[in-house]
Amino acid sequence: MRMLPVVLAVLLVAGCGSAPPEPPARTRFTQVELPPGAAPVRIAAMGDELVVAVSDDGGPGIVRHRDGENTEIPLTPATGYGAEALWYSLAARETGGEPEILAVGGKRGGAHGNVRWSVWRTTGKGMAEQPQAFSTFGGLGAGDLIDGVLPDTGPLLVGTWQSRSAGLDPSVWTTDGSTWTRRSSAGSPLESTRAALKYPMAATWSGAEVVIAGWQLVKGRQRPVVWTLRDGNVVTATLPDAGRRAAAITVACGNTCSVAGQVDGKLAVWQGRGNTWRRVPDVPEVPVGDKDRPPPPLGDTLVYSDRGKVRIATLGGGIRDAAGPTGVVTGVARVGDSIYVLAGPTNDSQDNNQTLWRAGPG
Repeated sequence: MRMLPVVLAVLLVAGCGSAPPEPPARTRFTQVELPPGAAPVRIAAMGDELVVAVSDDGGPGIVRHRDGENTEIPLTPATGYGAEALWYSLAARETGGEPEILAVGGKRGGAHGNVRWSVWRTTGKGMAEQPQAFSTFGGLGAGDLIDGVLPDTGPLLVGTWQSRSAGLDPSVWTTDGSTWTRRSSAGSPLESTRAALKYPMAATWSGAEVVIAGWQLVKGRQRPVVWTLRDGNVVTATLPDAGRRAAAITVACGNTCSVAGQVDGKLAVWQGRGNTWRRVPDVPEVPVGDKDRPPPPLGDTLVYSDRGKVRIATLGGGIRDAAGPTGVVTGVARVGDSIYVLAGPTNDSQDNNQTLWRAGPG
């Protein structure tokens, strides 16, 4: 009986120590209204406005959104596949005060059900598909188109093509304005070999540089890699602190470049440039599967999905819940003081169930 007060005291202390933590603060988002029938698929910042690639009643569309107002960009398809294309990539920038938009679409067709690619560029106040010979993006040896980029040196497409050595090479297409030409990766750091198979996942640009995130398979180990292209040269950087199995999946560049990916099935973030990178510590512990594409941070702001909840982490700081968007985050963009989030119920941004949200002043 004399032990009873001691036991009660221990239980009280244990009970106090196991009190539930305070819920995280919340950032309130409002849904962005787009033109009727326009389902958002991709987003990109362009100066003080947002460019939204949409699926519009079964066909492709592009919308410019600024201060709550929408402007639909007229599209001129050149092929039947282009007229029905789904959006795979969207890049945008202002050049001399004029909009420059590069978009990649695709539609499966033909006897083998391969993707028939279409490339779209701004022309005056609209956008037009640039028809290409079938062998430009298709035929024997064809891989995929991954991203379009708009470096200062001129538009490029990044994708894959059959390697002369093994597997597929990360590949780059250049343009003279209307015709796209693939540069051979043979003999360059982009060439896959039997010793190192290479897999690009996403690309972006910073000034005159093109930054490609991906992974390579070396001696049975999957390692995250960034390739940086400038003036015809390629710098390869294997990302550090990569555990047993890792991949770089998405990339964005501002004052520095940020990569999102996975290490041993968990979310990982790296930041750096060229051949100097570091893994960011204390990133939220979130599972990332083989089909997941976590968006990269916007500076020090990371928007991510955690078991159906959308959250915002400040790298090196706290975590906030996002009030509004739910499900899987498929796109993020910053325009001025506003953050835009594209999210939906699945990993597939082509399922037409994505919704676009904005948090910021006003």
